[in-house]
Amino acid sequence: MRRALVLAAAAALLLPTLAAPGSAQAQGVLDEIRQRGELRVAGVLYRPFISRRPNGDHVGIDVEVMRLFAQELGVRLNVVPAEWATAVAGITTKRWDVVPATCITPARLEVVDFSESYLRIGAIFVMRSDNPKGLTTLEAFNRPTVTFAVPTGSWSESVAKEAAPLATLRGFGQSTSADLVQEVLAGRADAVVLDTPVQMTVARGAFGDRLAFFPGPTTPLDVRPCRVGYAHAKGDTAFNSALNAFIAKLRESGDMQRLFDRFMTPEQITATN
Repeated sequence: MRRALVLAAAAALLLPTLAAPGSAQAQGVLDEIRQRGELRVAGVLYRPFISRRPNGDHVGIDVEVMRLFAQELGVRLNVVPAEWATAVAGITTKRWDVVPATCITPARLEVVDFSESYLRIGAIFVMRSDNPKGLTTLEAFNRPTVTFAVPTGSWSESVAKEAAPLATLRGFGQSTSADLVQEVLAGRADAVVLDTPVQMTVARGAFGDRLAFFPGPTTPLDVRPCRVGYAHAKGDTAFNSALNAFIAKLRESGDMQRLFDRFMTPEQITATN
């Protein structure tokens, strides 16, 4: 009898240990989202993916994608105001479940996981359509007589240095892409580096056939490309699978392309409200 009681007590002590894997699994992101009744998304501002209206509402491509994903999970969407500097860290501290519009980099992959990429942001050289220096090949840009107008310390500057290391760079402080294009149109620079599709959409809408593009208006250079995905908690394969399946569903239905067609316009990118 005494031996039976000892065995029973030992079994009772083991029960929490045996149940632990199931309990830990229950704390996966999908279960947490369903338990709280909302999908929390970092509201990092990057038109036309996420922007904020004066009344506090968030709009944009990623807002709509995440809204549909929340509906798929049977919960509401909560876009939490956020900044890029702390966006990824906010996943590890569970301030939000997803950070949208994020470049997939080796450094970030050390601390978070990503969905499949749903966009590739690349660099394009932009010059006057009547440029006198025959800027039609990469070699033509890579000469000291070719001047790039670039924001100092920017991604654009690093692209120009890597793709055309012999070219001359004119650095500018806080400048918009339109400001830099005006340097080219005025003849004070030969080229600028713009990203596609965002800055390129605005430039083509504003300046039309006054500009020429290398390699092409929608074909970026293979220099410092940014594959964009949705960042989420590292190691959560169930959430990753659900998110990837949902992205694939949007693509196959054409809904993802319709969202890009709706928001990726000069008017949406440059809107002030």
